[in-house]
Amino acid sequence: MAAKKRADYVMKGLVIAPQPFFIQRGTPFSVYYRAQAMVDLGEELDLLTYGEGFDVSLPGARIIRGPRFKIFGKVKVGPSALKLFLDVFICLQAAYLLIRNRYDYVHAHEEAIFIAVMLKPLFRYRIIYDMHSSLPEQLANFSFTRIKWITKLFQKMERRAVLASDVVIVVCPSLYDYAKNILQSTRRLIMIENSLCDPVELRQVRERP
Repeated sequence: MAAKKRADYVMKGLVIAPQPFFIQRGTPFSVYYRAQAMVDLGEELDLLTYGEGFDVSLPGARIIRGPRFKIFGKVKVGPSALKLFLDVFICLQAAYLLIRNRYDYVHAHEEAIFIAVMLKPLFRYRIIYDMHSSLPEQLANFSFTRIKWITKLFQKMERRAVLASDVVIVVCPSLYDYAKNILQSTRRLIMIENSLCDPVELRQVRERP
């Protein structure tokens, strides 16, 4: 009886994607294809993301959006004050969803890993860290800050996040080597290079208002 019950069990996950979704650029493609693969395996997903973007057809996943704040314009690639502002609402919504639902895992894309690590002791889930880039490197590459202690703080936070994750997904060999150096192992490390699979099926032609 116990074996039958286990075979019928459906995994439920919370995907946190702090990006406009869906728009045609790197990370949103990864978010879409990862989510599609999980629902194809029969898992149930809640996908928490920004208000900006096109709605997509993703049966098996419930897409939950943060507030849009269209007055501030579009979210650009890389770190920004607008993303930090929107991430506050993503964090609050994630906490609310975790209170209301029992998730087996949280799949955190990019800086959402900090939210996942912070809330994990309260809700006891597994963490999948989808590491699309090194966040301290992004701060430097996009000239977001030149204050060294902030960059060093993010380096420490990123290291802690990698170590706290049950699985780390990276998108290129350089990130694989970076995460491997932190983990001192490849047991929890997977590389899935970005590539286009089936076309993304939009639910409407125009972007959400």
